[in-house]
Amino acid sequence: MIDEQTTAIEIPPNYLDRMLVILRKLPDKSLQSRKVANAIVEFWRKSPMASLPKERYLEIWDRIWVASAKDPSEERDPKDAVGFAINDPAGKLTEELLKYLWPKDAKVGGGIPQELSDRLKRIVERTDHSAVDASSVIVASRAEILHAVAPEFTKQNVLPLLSWEGNPNAAAYWSAFLWPARISPDLFKLIEADCIIALQMPERFDENNYKRLCQIFLLASMEFKAASEKTVRDILDRIGAKGLEDMSSFLRHRILNSKKDAATYWLQTVKPWIDTHWPRDAAKQTMHTMEDFAMVAVYSNASFPKALSWLEDNGLLGQTPTASTILFSLKKWEENTHEDFKDSSTLPERFPEEVLHLIWLTRPFQWDHGYAMEILGRITEANPALVATAEYQSVVEQLA
Repeated sequence: MIDEQTTAIEIPPNYLDRMLVILRKLPDKSLQSRKVANAIVEFWRKSPMASLPKERYLEIWDRIWVASAKDPSEERDPKDAVGFAINDPAGKLTEELLKYLWPKDAKVGGGIPQELSDRLKRIVERTDHSAVDASSVIVASRAEILHAVAPEFTKQNVLPLLSWEGNPNAAAYWSAFLWPARISPDLFKLIEADCIIALQMPERFDENNYKRLCQIFLLASMEFKAASEKTVRDILDRIGAKGLEDMSSFLRHRILNSKKDAATYWLQTVKPWIDTHWPRDAAKQTMHTMEDFAMVAVYSNASFPKALSWLEDNGLLGQTPTASTILFSLKKWEENTHEDFKDSSTLPERFPEEVLHLIWLTRPFQWDHGYAMEILGRITEANPALVATAEYQSVVEQLA
């Protein structure tokens, strides 16, 4: 289909003049045809439109966009708003406009050109958003960068798209906003109330977008300290198992990505956030969250013994039979071992007693593939006395 496939062929410059003649003669009704509009947009993308004088470029853009935008589609799933927008002629044109008018020397607080702000405002105000609007989806997806460069304009004109009170399709625009998954402390404070509402409605998002929503909330509260203790505790009490699992997964990946600073990151950032906010109710801990916290301990590197002990004392660890990553992260380093496990693969030699305790506590043996016995051999080589312990005997008995 024309609106789903693009060609790598570049259009010769002399074709542009011919197309402009055709566009002048083409009636507006023809431009409203999806196939015609998409063909024009693809020509637009492949031809040297940027070589035109700005006034001429914007004159043509205005005419094609008005015809292409027409009535917002009522058939699109709000959970896939971005997929709809990037394949819609009006959405594609909005992307082209942003590229063309975006200031080349853009800087924080520097503002955007009047020609761009006027058109973005027209885009978001053109409809009541009772149906998802492709151009507005594209604008919402740029909310973070727009706020950085033009904060007041964005606050007044773009962020209302994310308002659950004022926008019947706020979920679609939140999905667009979450597409790049970026947030700043100042922007979070402006959308905090609507973010909290969104977190309590996972059914309005597809799985990946809800994960991104949890990520920006965790990032804002843990890294930026942009949410109050009460706010974070309240939301963790309300979001249910799925939300908590998405939060614990992000904690796991954050400490993994901290690499060389993992021990410090655990002590200064992750542990204080968990200590202050994470619910201790046993019913709220799942095998998923317990596996994530086990891996948080593993990835904390030099802090592993204390992290393991603290997480256990706070009721955040337990048996996780399917957590094969625990064993895989501890297996001996080989040439084909993933870089993520470079440090964790040395834990059995560095902290044999604590690694034994982790294996005894979590018992991740459902998909063992022989890793557990290999790790036990390295543990007892590092500390032979562990063979006589009840934990070692219990693990060996289960593996027999």
